[in-house]
Amino acid sequence: MRRFYYILIILLVGLLPVVGVGETIEDDPDLVVAYSRAKRLMREGKFLEASRAFEMMAGQYSRSPNLDLITFNRAKADYYFGDYDKAQAGFSNFTARYRRSPYYAHARYFLGNINYIKNYVTRALKAYFEAYGASGDDQLTRLTLAAVDGVIVNARTVHLGPADFEKLPENKKCRLINRVVDLLVARQDVVTARSLKAVCGGQLDVPDSVASGLHGELMLAAVLPLSGEMQSFGEEILNGAIIGAELYRSETGNKITIDPFDTKGDPINAARIVRELTNTGHSAVIGPLTSEEAAVAAAVLNCSDLPLIAPAATQAGLTLVSDGAFQLSPNVELQGLHIAEYAASQLGADSAVVLTSTANEDLQIARAFVHRFEQLGGKVVAVEYYRTRDSDFGPYIKDIKAALLGAHPDSVYFINEYGDTLDTDGVPAQVDCIFMPGQARQLKQLLPQVNFYNLSGAYLGSDGWGDETILKLGENITRQAVFPSPFLKKENTEEYLAFARAYDLRYGRQPQRLAALGFDAVRLLSRAAELAGTGRNPIKEYLLQTTDYPGAAGRVTFGVHRENIAMPLYRIESDQAVYLGVGEVTEEN
Repeated sequence: MRRFYYILIILLVGLLPVVGVGETIEDDPDLVVAYSRAKRLMREGKFLEASRAFEMMAGQYSRSPNLDLITFNRAKADYYFGDYDKAQAGFSNFTARYRRSPYYAHARYFLGNINYIKNYVTRALKAYFEAYGASGDDQLTRLTLAAVDGVIVNARTVHLGPADFEKLPENKKCRLINRVVDLLVARQDVVTARSLKAVCGGQLDVPDSVASGLHGELMLAAVLPLSGEMQSFGEEILNGAIIGAELYRSETGNKITIDPFDTKGDPINAARIVRELTNTGHSAVIGPLTSEEAAVAAAVLNCSDLPLIAPAATQAGLTLVSDGAFQLSPNVELQGLHIAEYAASQLGADSAVVLTSTANEDLQIARAFVHRFEQLGGKVVAVEYYRTRDSDFGPYIKDIKAALLGAHPDSVYFINEYGDTLDTDGVPAQVDCIFMPGQARQLKQLLPQVNFYNLSGAYLGSDGWGDETILKLGENITRQAVFPSPFLKKENTEEYLAFARAYDLRYGRQPQRLAALGFDAVRLLSRAAELAGTGRNPIKEYLLQTTDYPGAAGRVTFGVHRENIAMPLYRIESDQAVYLGVGEVTEEN
């Protein structure tokens, strides 16, 4: 009811007459009459007719000195009529064309209303900030600040940072920031509030009522397969999570509880458990294990504020299901995106061919590579698909060579520039890069055949190239290939060393990657609790700001869509995978 009250207030204030917008204009007499008639239609509530009248005026009097006012009023009529898409287009057109208009700030205010109606909270706030910064009208300023208050108080999540206030006039910036900081503190979003307060050179004073809640007990739910075929995998993640909890207790003295819930490896069980957890006191969920389980679990969180970190699931698109879902392992598509960016930016490649397995993950990686490489201006000359049971790759390689050489794929001979006929198998074919996502079992047969058929170019691969059997094929076969992989051990960070010592002490063995992922999930959540509090929304806000966290399993940067976009690259040298560093994949909003 409170949220509805604020929405209603924003809509009502949007309907108030805009100060400074007159009822008459000085212009061509016929235009003055038409304008007065359109304004009368507005007063009578005939907004559709008014919109059409202003549209006709804009067309007939395109050189009018009052075209900005006509354009503004047409968008306002569409807004009152309830055609928000059309109104948004109108106000956006107005703000792009008439930045010096006295109605510019009012248009920004209306855009804020429209975005809020459409539930685009961050966009609404940014529009209100621009309206506030440009406003020279006391009434509009009051309305805009009231709108900001209403949005921040009632929004499920608020994503703000210092950059959102950069364009404000200096005499207004800190006034607005201090107001927003107070609202964020009331939401217990101390991390964001502290970063904004620093912009104005101040220290954040946290009320005792909020400070007392920052270090309350952190209750986490581990939703994992603890019986059945995948029991050992679920237990590894849980073991790592337990080490993370023990370190948090010893370092801070704060309370933390990890409650295990057994999915039995069943997505339906996972969804049922997570739905029940939305009504408990748990601050966050760690799990489930598989992409299928994680997808249905995220779906049931669509209308909940409970955050979920999926440690091991790699399916692309999981985090788009719910704004509270986070993915700790980079999804498979990011491999294709990142290696395409490497090919374009580091190799300067203009052309590529793709030779991929038809396994589902390899197809996802290949599609992502083609899409991003072409986005970056490259040309994919050919794409060939081999089946997962194939061992003879000659026909696919020959088809690629035919595309590169201009020979018909059924031809036995190739006619060179001198008119000579040559067997196509022996003719060298060159391309800037050859992308070959696949699994080690087939790659160890494929790569020698690519060499045999004289197809050359920079070799690029996927995580399957990190297998020991591929690394040991020899440099004449692997040709210093570069590939992305989130699965290889990269660097002994302080987090990893502390984790490995504690894990060995408790379990008597060195930890595997799944255990490290469970540990990282708890470390991220416990740091959020330490700095922002144990509330669900503050934890989500903290996680959204995670950049280059040096975890035990690898580095973590949560991107726009809350997936880990930190993707390590390797080059095969001297039968080893040489770590090249971590790049962050450029996301599409």
